[in-house]
Order: sequence, then structure tokens, then C-alpha cells
Amino acid sequence: MFVPYRERSVQVGMRVRVYRNLLKSNFFSIQAMEGPDKGKVVGYARAVGLENVRFVVSKKTWERVISEGVRTVFAFADGALVDCLEALPAGFDERITLMPFERCYFFNRQRPEIPVTEAARGYLFGSDFWGAAEPAGLDL
Repeated sequence: MFVPYRERSVQVGMRVRVYRNLLKSNFFSIQAMEGPDKGKVVGYARAVGLENVRFVVSKKTWERVISEGVRTVFAFADGALVDCLEALPAGFDERITLMPFERCYFFNRQRPEIPVTEAARGYLFGSDFWGAAEPAGLDL
């Protein structure tokens, strides 16, 4: 379920940046990275499906968050929008997360010592990115 912001919109297949909303804890903010609303938040969703995902962390902003204890967005997933749902669909069990007070990178919960920088497809839901474990699937 996509909740639009200020009459803005985004189309399936468009490149977006998605990050956890700091004020609406159950939602992710969706920022358009192309089109007429490029660079602006276009809406919110509880589960956001992405393809060709790149996980990005601003190390400088992360260091400020750690040293000053200030909450701010310093990490996001960048990819092509697949869809927005109310819940995580079945079949996604590879869990990629970010624990800012432990590490400054995204990682697979089963192999926390290895940074994850990209994935073929999956969903941001809850506090994690959920990928499908399949032979031709995610680069975990």
C-alpha cells in the first residue's frame, strides 16, 4: 500500500531511494531518483519491493550519529521500484539488516562479518531487507 505525499507519484520501474522513516516507525520513505519529483519524497509504504538494489551508507553521517547520538538518515536502499505492499510477501527469507551501533554497513544476519552492498531483488519490511534465497537470486 503506497501512501502518496503532497500529490507526488512514482511509477513501477523508476529508480528510488528507500529508507526507514524516523517519525513513522512502521513505514519506509520513498524518494524519487528520476522523473518530475526527482530528489523528493513521493510517499510511504510498510513494505517496498525493489530490484537491482544497492545498499548505501554515508560513513561521515554515521560517525556523527554515533558520536552525537543524533537520529538522522544515513543509509538507504537504491533500486528500481517493484511495488508497495502492506506486508512482506511469502518466499523472502534472506535477511539483510543494518545495526548502526554495531557496524556501519548492511549485512546478512547469517553472516554478519560480511558487508552486503547489493541484491537482485527483495522487500524492505520491518527493520530489514528481505531477499529471496534462490540460485539466480541475490548477491548475498
